[in-house]
Amino acid sequence: MSREHCLFRGCLIPTRLPFLEKASIAVLDKLGIDHEPLPGATCCMEPIGLRSMAMDTWLAVTGRMLALAERDGRDILTLCNGCFVSLKEAAHILSDSEARERVNLILSDIGLEYGGGCQVRHLLEVIRDQGRSKVVDLTERTLNAKMAVHPGCHLVRPSQILGVERPFRPQLLAEVATWVGADVIQTQDWPRCCGGGLSGVEEELSKEILADTVQEFRGGGAELILIPCPFCFVQFDLKQREGLPVLYLAELLAWSFGASSEELGFKNHRTRLPF
Repeated sequence: MSREHCLFRGCLIPTRLPFLEKASIAVLDKLGIDHEPLPGATCCMEPIGLRSMAMDTWLAVTGRMLALAERDGRDILTLCNGCFVSLKEAAHILSDSEARERVNLILSDIGLEYGGGCQVRHLLEVIRDQGRSKVVDLTERTLNAKMAVHPGCHLVRPSQILGVERPFRPQLLAEVATWVGADVIQTQDWPRCCGGGLSGVEEELSKEILADTVQEFRGGGAELILIPCPFCFVQFDLKQREGLPVLYLAELLAWSFGASSEELGFKNHRTRLPF
């Protein structure tokens, strides 16, 4: 029996990409996946910048949100790779009783305690667990485009903690895409960084990494990029100059399940979609 979920939207999706949240909720509802907003949610203290500046604060912040979900008897469902790795690594650290005791001492001031019973799950995992047949049965139309898949760094690494997908030749994102009839091409054995993590530090290097990845996809015959992460979405959709369209996983599924381009806000994509 699947657990109920607290939906953790993160910061980037509700503030800059609300149409990705709309697509995600449409998919969850269509699949009959229970979800409620995570009460009192804050920033996850994403893993590249904020966490490295204040590790103890990160663990207290993430521990608080794990405790909130656990209090309601729910797991946390994330829509973002960065949120996923931040919360998942925190849960891993807090599986140690001594680390959990230190965090609970802080949480006791606000009447919370984390017992280690909350799981952190990525949208891709939750869809996978629904099974191929259920997704196929809901599919009303198929996207006629050759698609490159880019899982992103924080879905596959650190693989021993995340446990979603192997870091070498990952297949899960491509597999789920084929359930709705996508024509997937594989071009990367070791998924590259999209360059987004460097954009605020070394903009030119970030652009070079992005351009190399997009050119590799285009050289392999891709007409579209599929991603499961809003940070990768911003990088590929807003910052690339090669004109290769990008779709977030939930957008592909919601469209395949029958939602219109207008309902999903495809007009908000900077790089225009061909449908």
